[in-house]
Amino acid sequence: MGILLIVGCAEEPPSPAPPAPPVTPTTYSVLWVTIPIEVFSTTPHTNEIMHAAIGEKLTVTIGSNPTTGYQWSEFAEISDETIIRQVDHKFVEPETDAPGTPGEEVWTFEALKEGSVTTFLDYSRSWNETDALHWTVTITTIVRQRN
Repeated sequence: MGILLIVGCAEEPPSPAPPAPPVTPTTYSVLWVTIPIEVFSTTPHTNEIMHAAIGEKLTVTIGSNPTTGYQWSEFAEISDETIIRQVDHKFVEPETDAPGTPGEEVWTFEALKEGSVTTFLDYSRSWNETDALHWTVTITTIVRQRN
């Protein structure tokens, strides 16, 4: 007569994962974008996303060096000017007098109504067609109702 030995262990089933927290829509604003001129040496075409509520101002600041002959477009190309509109554009001089030091260009936009819009800026030498779209910034802006 033989002996039958059964050895085993019972695994407990894994415990269920805790329920995920409820997903709630978030409301936030991204009202400014700043892109230093150095970014464009590795990323000549940049995409950004901004969020705003109706009535808020949005600011885009981009490094610029007009001593090179290049400059950013004064007026942004806006896909739907009923959603946002450009209210200002200015060049801010560098804090030093050193030749060739870049400054910044600053655009201000106002969110007018709910929707999504694309804004396009390009850095080129306007007098030389082969330099068109040397650097570009494309901004998608989502405008929502105020809470």
